[in-house]
Amino acid sequence: MAASITFSSLRLLSTSSRLILRNNIIRCLSSTQSGSQLTTDAATERDPFPIFSDKKVQDLLFRITGYDYLKVAGPQKKKISPAVYKLLTDEEMQKDIDEAKERLKFRVQIPPFMNPRKRHLTPLIVDPDLAGFDTSSYVFVDVSFGLKDRQRSVLMRETNGDLRVAPWDVKERMNGIFNPRVGREYMKPKMFEEQFLEKLIVQKKYLYILDRACCQFEPDDPDFIRTTRRVYNAINSMQDFDLLRSTRHFGSLAFYLAWNASIDDLLLDMINRDLLSDAGDLINLYCLIHPSSSCTQELSNVSGKDPDVCIQAYLKTDSKKKSQHELSLQAILDARKAKQKLKTQTN
Repeated sequence: MAASITFSSLRLLSTSSRLILRNNIIRCLSSTQSGSQLTTDAATERDPFPIFSDKKVQDLLFRITGYDYLKVAGPQKKKISPAVYKLLTDEEMQKDIDEAKERLKFRVQIPPFMNPRKRHLTPLIVDPDLAGFDTSSYVFVDVSFGLKDRQRSVLMRETNGDLRVAPWDVKERMNGIFNPRVGREYMKPKMFEEQFLEKLIVQKKYLYILDRACCQFEPDDPDFIRTTRRVYNAINSMQDFDLLRSTRHFGSLAFYLAWNASIDDLLLDMINRDLLSDAGDLINLYCLIHPSSSCTQELSNVSGKDPDVCIQAYLKTDSKKKSQHELSLQAILDARKAKQKLKTQTN
């Protein structure tokens, strides 16, 4: 179905970096635009987003993340504002506390886990008669009010006459001009270059890197994926899991490790911290992502899936550090028994 779209034309002059705004009307086939052939280096790869967005997976990730109020609502580096004092009844205070808890939940919303976005290769219109019409390309931006950045149409007329969907980097620069966002810089910050990123990782500024990446990039941006995966691998290697616990990034870390079948170090950390319920949720997450795994088959024959059963099933089948897991689990269970015995004797 043909669609007529009105755009504001933006000419990019590469030699002088000047922007010239015009009004233009471009008619194109929306079906051609949406159905244009795409290419990706991972065309045959499994798409993680449908699994990530499943409600069962989201519930597991939220429980695994934890909810430490002191960490979620802890000190933030921002301008100090005067304190506000209120005189409240018990009911009003409880209502304010409940509202504050709901607001805090937004701080632990997990960034989407996605594959790298695909490039648009097939031109919408090939017009050889316009080849060489200018030394610079033209960019046409839909500046309609209320559109989200991902919905905003951005087209480019190249010097060879082809009209195509603008590359992602061009689209993001245009969005930065017409709809600037707080915390997002027009050009990619130097900190995301490998040499500077490595220094920050050595200093264990994981949370700072991940927060800045969420501000600067879209979740399917290759730079976002490269940066976050680099941080996740460093955390897994150094076993610094607790630095992200009760933050919005812990769920993405757990999903990344489960997606790549590398949950052994995180599982060991959870067992050592006596977080057996989280360990059970992590194994259930692993089974949802890998339905054909030996652990999934083992648990399919079990009626009750309490944490102890899940842990034992994983240790029996897919664990790559079985001896370490068994020793840590036995130590925790012995400590629990000793604590319970002491409590019984005291009573």
